[in-house]
Amino acid sequence: MSVTLKAELDIAAALAPLASLGKDAMRNAWRRALKKSANWVKGQTAKHVSAEMHIAQKLVRQRLYFFLRSADKGKVWLGLNAVEAHRLGNPRQTRRGVSVGRHRFDNAWIYRSKRGSKNDGKVFRRVGKGRMPIEGVKLDWADKGEAAFSKAAADIEARLMVILEQEVKYEILKATRHAR
Repeated sequence: MSVTLKAELDIAAALAPLASLGKDAMRNAWRRALKKSANWVKGQTAKHVSAEMHIAQKLVRQRLYFFLRSADKGKVWLGLNAVEAHRLGNPRQTRRGVSVGRHRFDNAWIYRSKRGSKNDGKVFRRVGKGRMPIEGVKLDWADKGEAAFSKAAADIEARLMVILEQEVKYEILKATRHAR
């Protein structure tokens, strides 16, 4: 499952001071503002999901990507697949199951082979009553991740305008320094 952020903005007022500068300066300011806004969305989403779900921010940031589609368009993508339990921290076997960070998984175990395997350290649990149908234990965070992403999307327009104003000022400063 993925979520895409789309915002329509009227930037004519913010770009008015750049009229004296060239198109390249305006394009550079806009591109930097897009990238910084995308990083802001990443940070806000990671902060809110981490606080609610007790997941490391690093895990959330790894699932957020920013694509600069052209000189004036960008896209933020968030992957909402469930997180495997062993990625939440150091799994510990307990009497009732497995404990990873602040999360508890009943009737689960940590797989360890004698010869070494790619599944070593992963957390599994039985699906049925038989011996063999097993599944990897995962933590679903799609609902809270999508809510945090939507909240950041609602605030992106104001943040983008603040960053764009800073970048415009920087371009004007660069132009005046070269003029001396």
